[in-house]
Amino acid sequence: MVLRPRCSGTTSVVLLVCWVRAVQAFTLVEFLVGPKIGTTDGGGGSVSPKSVPISPAQELVNGYGYPFEEHEAVSEDGYILSLHRIPRSKSTDKIRKLRRPVALFQHGLLASSDAFLFKGPEHDLPYLLADAGYDVWLANMRGNFYSSKHQTLDATKDSEYWRFSLHEVGFYDLPAMIDYILNKTKENSLYYLGHSVGSSAALILGSLRPEYNSKIKLHIALAPLVYVLHDISLPHKLVQQTWTSLQNTIISDDILNVFPRRKYFSQFLDAMCSDGMPTQILCLLMTFSFVGVDVEQFNTTYIHNLVSYYPAGASVYLISHAAQIYFEGKFRSLDYQDQSINFRKYNSIPPVYNLSLVNHPVSLHYGEGDYLVTAEDIKYTNLQLPNSVGIFKVPFRSFNHIDFMVGSKAKELLYKELVLLMNKYK
Repeated sequence: MVLRPRCSGTTSVVLLVCWVRAVQAFTLVEFLVGPKIGTTDGGGGSVSPKSVPISPAQELVNGYGYPFEEHEAVSEDGYILSLHRIPRSKSTDKIRKLRRPVALFQHGLLASSDAFLFKGPEHDLPYLLADAGYDVWLANMRGNFYSSKHQTLDATKDSEYWRFSLHEVGFYDLPAMIDYILNKTKENSLYYLGHSVGSSAALILGSLRPEYNSKIKLHIALAPLVYVLHDISLPHKLVQQTWTSLQNTIISDDILNVFPRRKYFSQFLDAMCSDGMPTQILCLLMTFSFVGVDVEQFNTTYIHNLVSYYPAGASVYLISHAAQIYFEGKFRSLDYQDQSINFRKYNSIPPVYNLSLVNHPVSLHYGEGDYLVTAEDIKYTNLQLPNSVGIFKVPFRSFNHIDFMVGSKAKELLYKELVLLMNKYK
């Protein structure tokens, strides 16, 4: 039996010792990327909602004085999906039964609902929407920290649980969550806000199940990953080469839950990347080379909390799907590189998503400093959509891909304008 390393303390020295011990007890890939199927934590001290007395999302929302609810929707293929709800502003009398327009927020790659909650009411979009009179729901993609349950499969033991991509999120999960929310609120339609692949999933939904287009009043697409026309940068090419090799290794090793939320891994990132650490510059260089350089918008004091909530885990196949879309430049379903799996999933070769069927209103938002989704990409996507309501550039030259989530001035530059746009579609 392999002993799991146990460490206490938060200094960089203690955490470095913990890191070394963990690497000795596990493969380096397992500790960095995630646990093998059949093991508990991959050496990183995995946490789950069951392992804490109150969920981090509830602790955050209630801590800022807002009401919080947790709900579960079940997809057609048995995945149990966690939905977090802020039904009203903290200043609203809870006895009053006013009907409020519904807003559903879907996070991006490797994130979860609480990545958009930790900065508080002065900075985070969900609180702003609640204060503006919206009934706010935050989705959690299957396989992340909050949505790891299934009616028959065990995510820690069954490889089949993890065999999904953005295709299933769009085809199964969003319909289940939208129907649940509309049934609960007695509304006929809702506003959908998606960041990055969170927006991609809604476009997949609209193309594959067009009957759901009428249930979306307005789709606010924040840096949506759809078509990629811009030239791929050298750092991204290096990521492509690394990921192509890495995904084959981790799949063969049965590491299918990648970058889950792990206590000691978060502590190590905190020790390496937070203010006052000489290695912080390396963390920033790596991040900015991938998402775009924006020193002004990235408040380094956020790092301590951010690494507690991000990353929150995802299927290796979902990440592969996002990578395929980005590096191929085409908006199509995941190619599993196995004809039998492809036919079982799609009854054909991996199909291209037909955006001409997406007739719900879509507003496209981008940042000039975003290395992943550029103006060129957005303009092409806009031409494919039959009901685009416009392209909106964030008025800050270096606004990058993660600024939509953690930009220190995102409220003034973007969020307030989103609320005004949504109000036009009431």
